[in-house]
Amino acid sequence: MKNTMLLPRACRAIGLVLLPVFVTLFAACTYYDFIFQFLNTPAHKSSGLLDFSNNNLTDEVAVVGGILSLFMIAFSRLKTEDEYVSFIRLKSLQWGVYANYAIFILLTCVIYGDWYMNVLYYNIATILVLFILIFNYQLYIKPRVTKTELA
Repeated sequence: MKNTMLLPRACRAIGLVLLPVFVTLFAACTYYDFIFQFLNTPAHKSSGLLDFSNNNLTDEVAVVGGILSLFMIAFSRLKTEDEYVSFIRLKSLQWGVYANYAIFILLTCVIYGDWYMNVLYYNIATILVLFILIFNYQLYIKPRVTKTELA
């Protein structure tokens, strides 16, 4: 089965290389107030909703880079892309969404105040992380299941 909606295989390797860089950058921005000075935005007048005054874009670069890295890992082709892999991909995405919203609903009921913003930040990437974990686990156990079924 040919799926044209997937990225080339090389994107997975690029995503795996870039993900630790952006996760480290995000942690440094969040917990140690790290910024790159060249990512400062020039001071402008505030125009209501879009306020670019005195802002540094380091944390935005970290979040966007992390999400794009996870996206490249999750949606790149495998060496052998057949109907079974497509089925596992679909089911893993479905379970990832279910688990993400179950976690999100639970944390919405439990966490309040400023900490809730952290829940929203991490929720952005949770679907992709859960999908990647479930998908790779299913691919990992596939050969073991077929070998035990044959024995």
